[in-house]
Amino acid sequence: MSVTPLSVVIPNGILESIGKDEQEIKLELAVFFYKEFHLSSSKAAEFAGISRIAFWKELGKREIPLNYDEEDARHDVETMLEFNAKFAEL
Repeated sequence: MSVTPLSVVIPNGILESIGKDEQEIKLELAVFFYKEFHLSSSKAAEFAGISRIAFWKELGKREIPLNYDEEDARHDVETMLEFNAKFAEL
C-alpha cells in the first residue's frame, strides 16, 4: 500500500482545547468521512489505523448505522477466500 503523507499545521492550543490526540483525531476524521459516504467502513478503518471490527464497534458506540457497500462485501469475500486457502493447507 502506498501512502501520501499529509501535514496539518494546527495553531498552538487547539489540540489541547479539543482534548484529543493524533490517533483520536484520525478516528474522528474516519468516522466523519464514513458518515458522509466518502469512505467505506474498510477504508475508514484503514484510515483510522484500526481493524474493521473495532471501527464497527466505534460506530455502534456513536449509534451510527453501518453502510455496508460493495467494497465491504468484496473485502469480506477476499478475506473468506484467504481463510479457505489457509484452511485447505492444513
